[in-house]
Amino acid sequence: MSEELKVKRATRNLYTFLVSKMLTSLGFGVFNFGISLYILSVTGSALSFATNILFNVLPRALAAPLAGYVADRFPKKRIVVASMAGITLSVAVLIIYTIMFGISVPAIYTITVIFSTIGAFNGVAFSSSLPNLVGKQRLQKAMSFNQVSYSIGSIGGPAIGGMMFGFVSMKVFLISMMVAYFIALCLEATMDFSLYETKIEKKRESVLKSMKEGLRYLNKKPLVKTLLLTTLWMNFFFSAVSVGLVFVLVQKIGIPSTQVGFIEGSGAIGMLVASLYLSSRSDLRSPLHFAKNSAFTMCIVVASITLPLFLAVNSTYTFIFYMFLMIMFSALGVFANTPTGVVIQNAIDDEYRGRVFGIIETLSVGMGPIGSVIFGALFDVVDAKVIFLCTSLLLIVCIAWLMRTSKIGRHGDEWTN
Repeated sequence: MSEELKVKRATRNLYTFLVSKMLTSLGFGVFNFGISLYILSVTGSALSFATNILFNVLPRALAAPLAGYVADRFPKKRIVVASMAGITLSVAVLIIYTIMFGISVPAIYTITVIFSTIGAFNGVAFSSSLPNLVGKQRLQKAMSFNQVSYSIGSIGGPAIGGMMFGFVSMKVFLISMMVAYFIALCLEATMDFSLYETKIEKKRESVLKSMKEGLRYLNKKPLVKTLLLTTLWMNFFFSAVSVGLVFVLVQKIGIPSTQVGFIEGSGAIGMLVASLYLSSRSDLRSPLHFAKNSAFTMCIVVASITLPLFLAVNSTYTFIFYMFLMIMFSALGVFANTPTGVVIQNAIDDEYRGRVFGIIETLSVGMGPIGSVIFGALFDVVDAKVIFLCTSLLLIVCIAWLMRTSKIGRHGDEWTN
C-alpha cells in the first residue's frame, strides 16, 4: 500500500474514531446522569446511588487485566466491534425488560455491571490499537480527539440526560441511547485496525502466564513504570479535589447548589479547550517536560483552592474564581495526561500493548475510589486548608522526584528508549 493511501485511510480512521467516541461518550453521559436521577427519585437513598457508582467502577477494574490479555491474543477490531455489539444488545435487552416488567433498580445495577465489564474490553482494545489505526505520527491528535469526545460527553450528557428525564419516558430514553451505540458500532466496523500493525506471531499461552509476561515486560520499561507511577500518584492526590471542592463550596463557603453545578461543569470546558488546542498543533517537541510543568501548575491550582478560606471575598468573585480554577485544573490535566499517554503508546511494543494498558486501566480506575474514600474521611476530621496545601506540596515533591531529569532526559526525548 502506498504511503499516500495509508495517510488517507489513517485520516479517515482518525475522524471516524472521533465521531464514534463522541457518540459513545455522549450516550454514556446521558445514561449515567439519567439513571442516577432515576435511582435518587425512586429510592431517595445516597447509598443506592453510591452502589451504582461502585458497580460502574469495580467490574471494569477487575476485568481490565483479562481484557489486556484478550487484546494481545485476538484481532483488536473483532474485540472492539464485538464489545460494542454486546453493549448495544444489552441496552436492547433492558428495553424489552422495561416494556414487559417496568424499569427497576436491580435491573439498572445489572446493566451497569454489564456495561462496566464489556466497556473494559472495548476501552483496552481501542487504547492499545491507536498506533495501528492512525500511526505514531498522529497519536497526539488521536488522544486529543479522545479527550474532546470525553469533554463533550461531560458537558452534553447531564444537559441532554436531565432534559430527557424530565420530558420523555424511560423507554424512549433507552431507545435513544441504543441508537447512538448502534451508529458507533457501524462506524467502528468500517475502521482499518491493521493499517500500521506490525505482523507478529502470537504465542499460545495460558491467561495467567500471559499476564505475568506482561508484568515482566513492564518491569523492563523503566520510563513507562515511572510515568505510570506518576499518573497513579496524581490520580490519588487529585481525588482530594473531586471530594473536597464540593465540601468546601457548600460547607465552608456556602455557595448555592446551582452555582456549585456550574463550577463543577466548567471543568469540562477546560478539557475541551485544551484538547482542541493539542489536536490542532504539531507534536510537542519535549512532551514529558510539557507534562511535568503542567502537573506542577496543577499543584499550584490545588493550593489556590484555599485562598477564599483565608480571605473574605465577595460571593460573586468567589464564584468566578472557582470557575476559573476548575477550567485551569481540567485543562492542565489534559496537558499533563495527553503527552504522557503518547509517550507510553510509543514506548510499548505492539505485542504487549494490550496487557500493559490492561494493567494501567486497573490501577488508574482503582486509584480514584481509594483516594476518594481516604480523602473523604480526612475532610471530616482535618481542616480543608491543611489538606489542600499538604496535597499540593506532597505531589510537587513526588512529581519532582519521579520525573527528574535523569529519568525523563534533559529534553524529554528519552521516550524512544
